[in-house]
Amino acid sequence: MQRELDIALQIAREAGQILLEGHERGVAPESVEHKGAIDLVTPYDRRSEALVRERLAAAFPGDSILAEEGGASGSSDFASRVWCVDPLDGTTNFAHGLPFFCVSIALLVDGEAAVGVVHAPALGWTFSRMAGGVPRFNGAPMPALRPLDDLSSALLMFGCGYDRTTRPERYLTMIQTFMTSTQGLRRTGSAALDCCITARGQVDGYLEVNLHPWDLAAGVLIARGTGAIASDVDGAAFDPFTGRLVLGRPGLHPLMLEVIRGHDVFIHEKDGTYSRV
Repeated sequence: MQRELDIALQIAREAGQILLEGHERGVAPESVEHKGAIDLVTPYDRRSEALVRERLAAAFPGDSILAEEGGASGSSDFASRVWCVDPLDGTTNFAHGLPFFCVSIALLVDGEAAVGVVHAPALGWTFSRMAGGVPRFNGAPMPALRPLDDLSSALLMFGCGYDRTTRPERYLTMIQTFMTSTQGLRRTGSAALDCCITARGQVDGYLEVNLHPWDLAAGVLIARGTGAIASDVDGAAFDPFTGRLVLGRPGLHPLMLEVIRGHDVFIHEKDGTYSRV
C-alpha cells in the first residue's frame, strides 16, 4: 500500500493548496450555498473534490470513489476498493475564516481502512498511516498514547451533527453528561481533525454521532495507530458507515462508554446508516 499512501499524500497536498488559497483570500458570502439549514458548501469544496476525483481515477482506474459532494462513482465492485474522500472537512470553519479544516482521504479494502491521510493546510499539519504501520505527523513517527484511567482528568473533543437544530436534546445530553464528569470539552468542527488531535494525545478522547464514512475513515485509522480505541457509541465494533464514534486513550475508552450507557438518549436514537452500495 506504499504507492497508494504516497499518491494519497500528494493528492491531499494539491487539494490543500486549493483550500489554502480560499482561506487566504476569504470566501465571498454570496458564493456559499446551503445543502441544509446549517450545512454549507463552497466553490472550494467542489474544486477540491474535482481535483481529488480526477487524480484518484487516473492513478487507480479500477477503484470506486465515495466523496461528500458527488457521492459514489467508479467501479461497480463498490465493496472491494473504495476511496472515501472529504474534500473539505470543516466547511463552516472555512467559510468563516477559521483554520480548522482539512482534506481527508482514506482507502477502504473490503470495508477496512488500509490507507489514511488527513491534511490541514492552514495549520501546516499532515497525518498519514497505512494499516499495520506507524502513523506519521508531518513525516515523523507518532508516539504511542499513554493509558489514562481517570475520566475526571480527561479533556475530550465532541461534535454536533447537522440535525442539532431539530434534535437538540441528544447533543445537550451529551454535552451535559461529559461536561460534569471530565476536565473539559472542546469542539473544532472537523471530525477528521478531532480524530487526529486525539491520536496526538492533545486531547484524551472524542465522541460524535450522525457522521459519514468520509468524516471518519482516515482519522480513525491514524488514531488507532497510536493506540486509541474506537467503537460505536453503544460499544459495538467501529464501522465508518454508521457515522457513530467513541474514540479514547487506552483505559479511558471503557470509562467513556460507561458514562454513555447511563444516558441512552444519544445511543438508541439510531441514525440511518450510509449505504455501502
